Amino acid sequence: MMLGFLGLFPACRAQDNGVRVLTPQEFAEAVRNDSTAVVLDVRKPSEFAEGHLPHAVNIDWLDSSRFEEAIRNLDKKHTYYIYCRSGRRSNAAAEMMKKAGFSVYDMKGGYLAYSRIFGE
Repeated sequence: MMLGFLGLFPACRAQDNGVRVLTPQEFAEAVRNDSTAVVLDVRKPSEFAEGHLPHAVNIDWLDSSRFEEAIRNLDKKHTYYIYCRSGRRSNAAAEMMKKAGFSVYDMKGGYLAYSRIFGE
């Protein structure tokens, strides 16, 4: 099933760390079509307050102890779609979560790219 799902997104790539990276369009479509999707915004709360993707949950990557505590309480039965401002923090967070056994996707270009495309 998962291989078929990945086939829907031919442009998605895996970073060297094995994390799948989706374009903003692929990310939005995947979230929409995944009944287990949880969208994680790993920016600072102040950035999150300025605007975020619909239904996103904010867990600040830069607050490492709180981030680690928060992901310990997440359900591994869900798929996590992660983004930040431009992609650097979200890729690091996705890599950590992948190593911890989570199913994760990162969004290429982060909220900046998403906003340019979708006008959020």
